[in-house]
Amino acid sequence: MHPELKAQRVVAEQNKHDRSFIDPVNFYESERNSGYKNTGNALYEIIDNAYEANASKIFITAKNIPGTNKPEAIAVIDNGTGMPKDFLVTACKIGGTHRPSSNTPLKRKGYGRFGHGLPKSSISQTKSFSVYTKNEEDNKWRVLTVDIDELIAKRTHELPEEKETDKLPDYIQQCLDENFSEYKTGTIVSWNKCDRMTWKTDEALANNLGWRVSMSYWRNIKSGLKINVLGNMLKPIDPLFIDESCEHVESCGSNTLQAISYPIWKWPFKVRSEGKEETIEAEVRMSRFPPKFGSKDMNEKPEGRNKSIRQKIMSEHNGLLFYRQGRFIDCMRHIPAEAKKSRGFQTYDTNYKIEINFPSSLDEAFGIATNKQYVNLPFATLNSDGWVRLMTECSTLYKEVEKAFIDAKVNALETANAAIKAIDDADKIFDRPGGDPISEQKKQRVEELASKNLEKVIDLEVERRKKALKTDDVDREKVKAEITPQYSSSKRTFEYEEKDEYSPFFRIEPVGGVRKYYLNKNHNFFKKIWMNPLCTDFMKESLKLVISAIGETSLGASDDARRWYFEEISQWSRHLHVTTDTFVEKNDLKDEEENIIENEDFDDKLPN
Repeated sequence: MHPELKAQRVVAEQNKHDRSFIDPVNFYESERNSGYKNTGNALYEIIDNAYEANASKIFITAKNIPGTNKPEAIAVIDNGTGMPKDFLVTACKIGGTHRPSSNTPLKRKGYGRFGHGLPKSSISQTKSFSVYTKNEEDNKWRVLTVDIDELIAKRTHELPEEKETDKLPDYIQQCLDENFSEYKTGTIVSWNKCDRMTWKTDEALANNLGWRVSMSYWRNIKSGLKINVLGNMLKPIDPLFIDESCEHVESCGSNTLQAISYPIWKWPFKVRSEGKEETIEAEVRMSRFPPKFGSKDMNEKPEGRNKSIRQKIMSEHNGLLFYRQGRFIDCMRHIPAEAKKSRGFQTYDTNYKIEINFPSSLDEAFGIATNKQYVNLPFATLNSDGWVRLMTECSTLYKEVEKAFIDAKVNALETANAAIKAIDDADKIFDRPGGDPISEQKKQRVEELASKNLEKVIDLEVERRKKALKTDDVDREKVKAEITPQYSSSKRTFEYEEKDEYSPFFRIEPVGGVRKYYLNKNHNFFKKIWMNPLCTDFMKESLKLVISAIGETSLGASDDARRWYFEEISQWSRHLHVTTDTFVEKNDLKDEEENIIENEDFDDKLPN
């Protein structure tokens, strides 16, 4: 007998008296894998139900396995209206709902729709859950417990009857006593045997669940809904960081950078239901974040411990954010191929956010899954005018973010004396064995020249003091002792001097341990190009690299070669003088040049 046939006969014998449409073992296992992204997303279903039951307070509490920090049970407590007698079976049933209009788009209003949320989300995290409820007519709690292991053992789908009870689990009662001064009505959902939690410790659960709930329900929390997660009362977090009533908008840590908001626009859809057609609109919000927006300390990159909650949200939700009825549903991280502009969201995309908030009547337009976890846009939506505009906005925001990052890099160079730092770093490479084309002999020449120049500086200072004091009695050794420390440290400076306009544009002079680069303020290139507003600090820093490369090479040359370099630089500078005039006239830069020259604060414009 074929093995496949043999296996089928074994199962047939086991089930010969079972005519159920659904096999309990495989059914429950498949339902436990119903696609919830994490524990937080599963809990959203319970929070949704609490909110729709008119709850003003929702508390999430947990019970740890004795002697550990690992939760074995979680409860969601609300002070909503509760449920009437005999409704618990319907509430705990897959597909059980009291919303007959849930499949009529134009009549659909709330979060719920298919009646899958409570049971499916619960068994995705636990093998046993209990629902306690009390309405205004009840004196006692009513409870129904669903235990998957028991249902499988009995090979049944039949739920037990609800029961009355005076006693709640200790950890739930403690939460009620501490946080609800008077508890008249409400519902408690308790996950009793948590075996599939995303976050395994109470600390990890609190750290990861808190901000996710704050972001997912930010509109509800802003409107007055109180949600507490493991002892922490949540504040709203707008993922676009533009709603001023929310956390981390004005600042985050010591970071005071703010998001840039854009006008809200409406995305219209034609919805037809029961012979009627209406235009229903989704709301689209957009914002852009400056570089280092996700840092705790804006002076450092958002890396490691400097990552803020902003960065967490930016990174983990890098894509299009979809909200249904004001509650977060999904982040689309890849634009589908059917949209003709298929691409994944990359690094620069992290620094902008687009939020699409739509009512439940547009579920079909956005392809909402049964578990309200995913958006699966149908072809019609991807070809709508709204989608085309959305893709255009994505492209525009991406380019603006990219430019902001490039500008930030340039500004960093402008303010950090980048050229000198780069030259200093190059020294470290050159000092490696075999890393520098300049030999030890050449280095010795530089040191000798630097020493001679230092002696000249000392001699000039001695002469200056003789003239100032009108005496020849100036102790040179004393002057040397005073001046030498100023030139002992190894550093570079760019300074400015006034020479003839035909004199070299630059020169380099080593003095002790100091390299002095002098730029001629009267040279044509300096006046008309270097000081032109169109010449950014980035350009100037780049030119300094060119100057240093030529200057450093000339320093290590022999005396004859050094004289050759000087003559070449002189010839080069004279050529530059003439070509500068041609360049300015050809490109109509004369006005800018004249404005600079006539400016009384010319010297104040010089970079350090």
